[in-house]
Amino acid sequence: MNVILTTYQGAILGPIARVLGYILQALYALLANFGIENTGICMILFTFLVNGLMMPMQIKQQKFSKMSMIMNPEIQAIQKKYKNKKDQASQQKMSLETQAVYQKYGVSPASGCLPMLITFPILFALYRVIYNIPAYVPQVYDVYSGIAQQIKSAGVSVEQLSKMVSSSTYVVTNAVSAAKNSDNISYFVDVLGQFNTNAWTQLATKCPDLKTAIMEVAEKSKHINTFLGLNIADTPAIKSVSVIIPILSVVTQILSTKISMAGTQQPMNNVMPFITGLMCFMFPIGVGIYWVAGNVFRIFQGIGINVYFSKIDMDAEMAKNVEKNKKRMEKMGLDPNTTMQDIAKQRTSSINNKTTQAKSSNKNSGINKNANTVSKK
Repeated sequence: MNVILTTYQGAILGPIARVLGYILQALYALLANFGIENTGICMILFTFLVNGLMMPMQIKQQKFSKMSMIMNPEIQAIQKKYKNKKDQASQQKMSLETQAVYQKYGVSPASGCLPMLITFPILFALYRVIYNIPAYVPQVYDVYSGIAQQIKSAGVSVEQLSKMVSSSTYVVTNAVSAAKNSDNISYFVDVLGQFNTNAWTQLATKCPDLKTAIMEVAEKSKHINTFLGLNIADTPAIKSVSVIIPILSVVTQILSTKISMAGTQQPMNNVMPFITGLMCFMFPIGVGIYWVAGNVFRIFQGIGINVYFSKIDMDAEMAKNVEKNKKRMEKMGLDPNTTMQDIAKQRTSSINNKTTQAKSSNKNSGINKNANTVSKK
């Protein structure tokens, strides 16, 4: 089963999601002490906090991007130099000359990918937590657990509940799948946590004897899920004020991309904001708020990082990187004064020698073969 009170159980994302869940739980409890029991506000602060914790990795990635802008003309020149040379010696020399440029600036090609490889699992796990808050916050879980038990006792199944939800969400789909093998009350909570206004009304109609209790929980749910007059469990509609969420998602993502990508233009960066905007109409408003909050954070983060790097002497930064690289080579027992270009010359020479020897061997073999033929005659 993928969902057990839908704390995500994946081997990689599961542990990360649980750690993030503890943070969300602590944040909700802190706000509750001030009389603020609102998942919308909690979600935004939680998104800001987690993104803030990842900022050092974002700075490192941005630093590599700045270095790349300086290095790219040299790397492109090397690629142009060997554009039509497909032999092994030329390809190896191109690779080593490219490495020499990275060595010159004291950076590694992997340094640009590593922060992204670390942040992606965190962001995906963050999405899992945001998508099913009752699974990670006991105070929210308690809002639904009582009525969930009563509904279960009345003979309503998780599958029947799922049909009342306007959108087929990940949480609902997996809760139904898991509930087929278990009657755990947590699966009922999973689905009820996704209920919007219309779903509560349908449930009250289906269970008239529990109508009063159902509507009381619906009011509590609305109280903790209402943000700026919107129920975050509802789906945005074009003819509603909720359409502002998809619009803000598109606008903020465009701004975030332009600031963080530092002027680089890629077709996908121009298309993705609009795809995300359309997806907002398919998911609850809470998911859209999560996307908007993340975009707003990255806008201010990008501005701050750009200001930070504008005050840094990149030449001095490169000198530091080169010095670090030399110390690393010394620890590995390598001569720090040996450049990749020197190695390239040595290796290319070795390849050329091997090629010459092979040709000579083939030539001698041909001569000996002819000599043997003449001798036989």
